[in-house]
Amino acid sequence: MARHTSFGVGGPADFWVEVRSLDALRLALESADRLQISRTILGHGTNILVADAGIEGLVIHNRCMDFEPNRAGDRIRVASGHSMARLAGRCARLGLGGLSFAIGVPGTVGGAVYGNAGAFGSDVAAVLESALVWRRCDEREMAADEFAFAYRHSNLQGDGTNPAVLAASFRVQTANPVALRAELLTLARRRRATQPQGQNAGSFFMNPDGDYAGRLIEATGLKGKALGGAFVSPIHANFLSAGPGGTARDVLDLAIAVRERVAEATGVRLTPEVRFLGRWNSHVQALFS
Repeated sequence: MARHTSFGVGGPADFWVEVRSLDALRLALESADRLQISRTILGHGTNILVADAGIEGLVIHNRCMDFEPNRAGDRIRVASGHSMARLAGRCARLGLGGLSFAIGVPGTVGGAVYGNAGAFGSDVAAVLESALVWRRCDEREMAADEFAFAYRHSNLQGDGTNPAVLAASFRVQTANPVALRAELLTLARRRRATQPQGQNAGSFFMNPDGDYAGRLIEATGLKGKALGGAFVSPIHANFLSAGPGGTARDVLDLAIAVRERVAEATGVRLTPEVRFLGRWNSHVQALFS
């Protein structure tokens, strides 16, 4: 899995399949459930940390990228494997506004709906009209208000049926393509100037109410701190990275150390935004206690 995640770490999947159509995605989901094999859908692998021991069951690499704007120019329908950043660019070229923030979301549509991803002051909850969600051989179009969206949260998280987003419809507005492309260029430059490159998953911790995780981490003197094969970015303190030869356990140990230091100094217990997938042992619970 190290070859398929932005952290560049993680052990193997038991089984792997790549799908490029919604029918193939449905078949993979149905087959895993029929065979009673656990399943994980992977998009760009940008908001996850996979255990060094790998992932049990079937990993479904979602490459479903259908894109269909309606004739009225106020809605688009997008398959769940479509890149959010690329979606922003396609909308800009067509003169469809409302999704420029997606240029700052590194993952795919399915993951963005699942986690209410956002950037630059907006998020999925602000623009989603509905999404087609699959649950154990049954699928239903869910209106946006059925997801109980909150900051980096939807009610798909923690759902015991292990739901999967197949496609989503977003509200858009007609706008000037030249102005939209200029806006994207400005946002992309801002992202490059403030966020580090390399092996990371973006923001590691959620921002607590009324504050920023990066500010709290930096205030405790942890910016640039290294532990094993992982380090806190010297550019943005809420970015934890795996260095050359680093492991998933190194990243976990660093995250625990950061969380404990911030809690001791400020009383704030940071909550991970990154999802932990695979065969983790009980040590990972130290990030959630």
